[in-house]
Amino acid sequence: MQLYVIKNGKLTGTLTETHEGIVTFEYATDIAADQFLPGLADKVNTAQTLFPIFENLLPEHEQLTLLKIKHNITNKIGTLLYLDNVHGSFEFYNNVNDIPAPPKFPTFIYSQVKSDILESNYTFPNILSNYIFNIPTERLYPSGLTGGKITGISGYQYKFSVHKDDVHKRIYLDDNNESHYILKPNNLHYSKFNPKDKNNVYIPFLLVNEHVFMSFARDFGFDIPYNGIIKHDEHFHYIIKRYDRFQNMKIDHYELLSLLGKQSADKYSITCKEIIEKCKEYLAVEDLTKLFRFIVFSIIIGHGDLHAKNISLICHSNNSSETKMELAPLYDISTSSIYFDVDKNDIGLSINGKNKEITLSDLLWLASIADIPEDLAQGFIVEIATQFLETFEAHIDKLPSDIKELPFYARRSIYPSRLSLNEIFSKYYTNRCEYIEQHLSIKKKKTSIWD
Repeated sequence: MQLYVIKNGKLTGTLTETHEGIVTFEYATDIAADQFLPGLADKVNTAQTLFPIFENLLPEHEQLTLLKIKHNITNKIGTLLYLDNVHGSFEFYNNVNDIPAPPKFPTFIYSQVKSDILESNYTFPNILSNYIFNIPTERLYPSGLTGGKITGISGYQYKFSVHKDDVHKRIYLDDNNESHYILKPNNLHYSKFNPKDKNNVYIPFLLVNEHVFMSFARDFGFDIPYNGIIKHDEHFHYIIKRYDRFQNMKIDHYELLSLLGKQSADKYSITCKEIIEKCKEYLAVEDLTKLFRFIVFSIIIGHGDLHAKNISLICHSNNSSETKMELAPLYDISTSSIYFDVDKNDIGLSINGKNKEITLSDLLWLASIADIPEDLAQGFIVEIATQFLETFEAHIDKLPSDIKELPFYARRSIYPSRLSLNEIFSKYYTNRCEYIEQHLSIKKKKTSIWD
């Protein structure tokens, strides 16, 4: 099988797979060496597996299996033809006659249009209650997705492209036009509690969780895209704006996992040290500092699912020959600390050999890897921890009562504790305060509104 790989409207090369499963990528004749893709350093590249820069575009787990079954795909590269929310500007064709003429778009600088792209000035909580939700049930809940054991959260979240019409207040499908939004529907299997079924994973209200912590990250000054939740029947769905589309133009970005030359299965085996060292090859000091601050924030909120596919670098411009990159807006931010069916890690990327009980000295060690002076790093840690301690309760208090009172089973047993989501967040806040005091030596100063 042979695919033509298009990047930013331009033929970049051909991807082929033999009957024996050997995968080859060969650049087009007019692609100069300084424009080669990360991890594909030779004019002709050969491997036994799909190259990471392409493999990391694919959905994971059951979603990949469903896609292969639907299109009767038995090889490694064929699934690339059927992606509906592919990263950046990549496109794939198996017929040269189907390749459209290169578009004539003006060049734009990402940092200059970022605020227009992100539209992150929404009011939290952003609940799209007045939007018509025109998504068929079979698309929201495809057969074949189950609630089996998982190793993380985000890779198992089913998602697809949608359109959002703010004039007519509707969310709908249109597979024939480029989408600027992604919908994550509620996972029916992970939201059902069954204490007798030890194989069923219970991760309720993950999408409310994500909206809460994405918006909370925005309060700390991090770049995050517009996002919101949609209540449809009794379920909560999540919509997020793409950060790699500007008007009708695309811009490339790369997950750190791809830049490290690793595949999806390795996303939890990467360390923060490896992430920082790779980013130092591309990022200015300002962006390295942002990344360090985000790692600190992630540890404080208990972002146990932060892995090497959840941090990306985005190109400085949409020029097809662009090689400069910067830290991309952040995504897939939630806390795993409120769930008992996932690992109780403070972060998915290990620091100094640890994923939990990260100490002040561990963070200062990481800061030294990023060449951040110790006094500056310590100031960031105190600032972020203090802001969490002083503002998280008020942030949760903004949620409407019907969300605060959602039922949440807090432990797996025949007689489980049935609490409200608000009570779960209260317990979570207490635990994070204890962690911050014990491991970072920063104490809460004011009385909790939950006390």
